[in-house]
Amino acid sequence: MRTFLFILLIVSLMACNNTHSNSFKLEGSIENAKDSDNILLYYYLLKNGEWQEIGDTAKIINGKFLFEGNIEELTAASLCFEDTGAHVVIDARMYIEPTTMKLRINKDQPYAYKLSGTTVEKENMELRKETESYEKSLYEDLKRIDKVIKQISSNDNNNPALDSLINLMQSVKEHYSSIRLKIDSMYFDFILRHNTYQIVPDLLYLLTKSETVPVDTLKRIYNNLPEQSKIGLMGKFAFKQIESFKSESEEVPTEDPLIGKTAPDFTRKDFSGKTIKLSDFKNKNYVLLDFWASWCLPCVEGIPKIKDLYNKYNKKGLTIISISFDKDDDSWRNAINKYQLKAWTQILQAEDKNNSVANTDDINLMYNVEAIPHFVLIDKQGKIIVNGIGGEQLDIIDKMLRDK
Repeated sequence: MRTFLFILLIVSLMACNNTHSNSFKLEGSIENAKDSDNILLYYYLLKNGEWQEIGDTAKIINGKFLFEGNIEELTAASLCFEDTGAHVVIDARMYIEPTTMKLRINKDQPYAYKLSGTTVEKENMELRKETESYEKSLYEDLKRIDKVIKQISSNDNNNPALDSLINLMQSVKEHYSSIRLKIDSMYFDFILRHNTYQIVPDLLYLLTKSETVPVDTLKRIYNNLPEQSKIGLMGKFAFKQIESFKSESEEVPTEDPLIGKTAPDFTRKDFSGKTIKLSDFKNKNYVLLDFWASWCLPCVEGIPKIKDLYNKYNKKGLTIISISFDKDDDSWRNAINKYQLKAWTQILQAEDKNNSVANTDDINLMYNVEAIPHFVLIDKQGKIIVNGIGGEQLDIIDKMLRDK
């Protein structure tokens, strides 16, 4: 009888441990938030082969809040502040585990939260230390965007003021986009340096969503992850996103509508102040347009290939024009010097406001450039024969020039 009771006790303890092993508790304390306000937590679960987005709500009471739920393993989550008067959503990305965790967060500085109780937070802290100043800029831009939207909504059709507000909105959005691209570049660099980290699959997922890195590049990186990273929940979710993006891309016609068309002309001043016009090369040279930026890691990694193309084909009639997305003139010039890129033409894609001969359109819009690196090859008749994203385009261009 005593033996039976002992076995029953062991079974009961195992049952309790199994129940506890997939539960989590997130105990939070928050500053600069009102009591009775809501906080939301979003994360994904995989149940019976189906992905489910879980959205949970907690109420702030005496500066505290609590989330409880069930997860089987490390999971990426987004913590959002409910603000009925806001026009933008501000969230904090974090990683939760089936354990008890404590979170300290300031609503006015959500990017600087403190999370304890997880084994993976050390990795996340390493990443956040690198990106925090940029995350702060994103937060400030979102707050400015929200403020401008409210001002536009209450403008009462005051046209002069409305025009000014719309211009301000565009300026803030451009700054936000440039910072977002910088953070994506830092994510990419972090992945390459720490591909064994547990949070890397989620970073691949985020980069796939942002579409700033070619999906084929992300797929190759994913394939080289440790098996443990790929079979985990975040690894499976990253794979789903990558495959989904590839499927969507396959639905788009492979033939770019610009192929075979005359290349849109543009005029710019180059790195040295010399005015260059694309149409001047017609009937003389093949022209390779290289869309890049100093903060774009895949672009920088592709520089040796571009130098190789230049050395192979420049004397055979190839002209290269590198077109930078840099907003900061110093960053652009420093990168040209650092990577020794003065051998061919270097210009900025956006119009130089001090350049009276500049085209009024951004060059990226002319060539449907949505992500970088992006390459366009123009034949001697001024027709576009290659127009695409990713370093793989350089191999295609190399073969085409070799066969000419």
